[in-house]
Amino acid sequence: MSNAQMARVVRVNSFSVPNDARDEFMRLVERTHEVIRQQPGFVDDLILERNSGPGPFNLITILQFENEQVLQPVIAAVARSDAEAGIDRQALSRRLGVESSIGFYTPVAVADLLAA
Repeated sequence: MSNAQMARVVRVNSFSVPNDARDEFMRLVERTHEVIRQQPGFVDDLILERNSGPGPFNLITILQFENEQVLQPVIAAVARSDAEAGIDRQALSRRLGVESSIGFYTPVAVADLLAA
């Protein structure tokens, strides 16, 4: 794995979305990803919906960025976009009954795993 790949930061968002809130919440997710995809330092994204198996989370989004330095400008761009559209994410999530777990991750080289 190259140094550039090792410097990447991955944000994993896990959501528990009630069935009756799915369509509205998915519109927010798609809108958010459209904004993020236009930002410098964005590498890749993935939106996954669970179709089987146990667990509280039924929607996962994965966003990959070049490095930590690009995160604050990306977060600011999403906040600006939300403000312009009159979106309050916390209020919307409460109204829809969406629960979330969010974390930032970095790639691990397989050799590092084998050495442990």
